[in-house]
Amino acid sequence: MAKSKLQEVKRASWFKGWDLLIYALVLVFLLALFLAFVILPEKAALTGVEILLKNERVFSCDFEEGTFEALADCVTVEREGEALTVTVTTEEGYNVVVIDLENRTADMTDADCSWSRDCVHMATITDTASAPISCVPHGLVVLPLGGELTSDGTLH
Repeated sequence: MAKSKLQEVKRASWFKGWDLLIYALVLVFLLALFLAFVILPEKAALTGVEILLKNERVFSCDFEEGTFEALADCVTVEREGEALTVTVTTEEGYNVVVIDLENRTADMTDADCSWSRDCVHMATITDTASAPISCVPHGLVVLPLGGELTSDGTLH
């Protein structure tokens, strides 16, 4: 009897037809979730950018009104056409953020925070779905503004 059972197990396939159907449905469901949350997030145009230094707002730029304001002595702003070069200098070092008023973008272009300068290599802020740019050693964060803030703290 044991020998016939062994032969039966050897002849059995790895997957049955219904197994493959269930795996295919799970795969389609996971792909739909991926598209819904990663590929197709709701993006709204930026209405402005804020720069925080150690959780205090030191610079604000409003694209809608075309205004900007340095709120601390450590911030210097140079305007060249439609670009603002914002330099934040502290005892720990400096960070340079370039804000394009025409294209409504913000990018960290220079810093002396560490040898790897991770903040300089972060993605440019282009819309409300963009991640904030943060320089952890200096405690500096560049935040996108725009859209509606929901009760759970996310922008829409």
